[in-house]
Amino acid sequence: MKILIVDDEPAARYGMTKALKSDHRLILEAADGGTALDQIRQQCPDLVFLDLNMPEKDGLFVLKDLQQDPSTVTPEIIVVTANDGVDMAVECIRCGATDFITKPYDVAHIRSIATRTEERVNLQARVTQLETNDKPARFGALLGTSSVMQHLFRSVEKAAATSLPVVIRGESGTGKELIARELHDRSNRSAGPFVAVNTAAIAESLVESELFGHVKGAFTGADRNRTGVFRQADSGTLFLDEIGDMPSPVQTRLLRVLQEGIVQPIGTEECVQVDVRIISATHQDLDQAITDKAFRQDLYFRLKGIELFIPPLRNRHEDILLLAKEFLASSTGPAEIVMAHETVAALLRHTWPGNVRELQQMISAAAALCEGGVIQPADVGLAPTRSAEDENAFERYLDLPLTEARSQLVATFERLMIERALQMEAGNVSAAARRLGIHRQSLQQKMKQMGIKTS
Repeated sequence: MKILIVDDEPAARYGMTKALKSDHRLILEAADGGTALDQIRQQCPDLVFLDLNMPEKDGLFVLKDLQQDPSTVTPEIIVVTANDGVDMAVECIRCGATDFITKPYDVAHIRSIATRTEERVNLQARVTQLETNDKPARFGALLGTSSVMQHLFRSVEKAAATSLPVVIRGESGTGKELIARELHDRSNRSAGPFVAVNTAAIAESLVESELFGHVKGAFTGADRNRTGVFRQADSGTLFLDEIGDMPSPVQTRLLRVLQEGIVQPIGTEECVQVDVRIISATHQDLDQAITDKAFRQDLYFRLKGIELFIPPLRNRHEDILLLAKEFLASSTGPAEIVMAHETVAALLRHTWPGNVRELQQMISAAAALCEGGVIQPADVGLAPTRSAEDENAFERYLDLPLTEARSQLVATFERLMIERALQMEAGNVSAAARRLGIHRQSLQQKMKQMGIKTS
């Protein structure tokens, strides 16, 4: 079970963490409302203890923000505050809080709340397991037992039975091409060709030639005829990846092909009839691209017969270990390799910006480099869970004056945040700065002050 503790006071977070710590629980922390919202959306905790009085974005702001966002699965939220007013309690409950407790709270009470939630989570997990016993985790080349993936598999099955075009949306690394191949393999065009082209990987000057073909001498360097992917995919399926990056002139020509079913190679007036089912994919927000006039709305409507969305890996934790074991099995030889308990915890704690592709590369590399047949957190490049020494590190500040203790805590916290961001971004300072929400120059200055270097 995941528990998120939200409080701007480090001592308050430490005390509650110590009270709720258990081998079967992952304790997350947030020092402000903004971080809390990020943690809720990325880590999907089961239980949240939310401090009400925080600077800038307070607890009530968090509740209202979650209430207005139907895409976020709202966890059980317990508001914790020194304000025992009835009106405030009613307002919090109205905004989605499950319960309301006042400071100083009874440790036994918050433990009982956590135990109750743990029992509910375990029961839900058991029900889900029973419900999915008859639902195979494997769907062609895809794996997933989570409810969102099972729903996606059913949608792919239904979409494959039609002749409608399909748009697949999802972050990079989620497996959009695998979905496209399943759509083709399960359709009545499976005997025909499946042709995939990444429009973002082609030079802008060559996109039209790649899509529609050209005749010899049509332009400088055209030393022979080229068929083009539309004609290559005739009677089959054409997968256009990253359509959001397609140049505007090509969008216009693509629209004509979709409307008339003909292609005209560059350098000739000859038009060729084609019978192609279009499956397209993008990680970009096409609605925003249309608003910004970067993508044609009429083309979008032509492509969007059916729209499928692949959830990011961070939103389907049930599948992380399933996928990791699959990748591990395919990466190892005769010798069996296993993952340490700390590695499993680190995998579940990671937010997976690179999604399934990141997990696959991480496990493959770890299987090749680990020693003793056991993959440790260092082998996958993720920080291990905190040791007992780390858990008690807070104690050394308690004998210091308040201002000095606060100063040292802030410095330690900043160092940990910076080191973790750099680790997650493979030492890329610009990317780490974006993750931390600060300017690159500010991050470089802090790194210099703290003596942090990238390898």
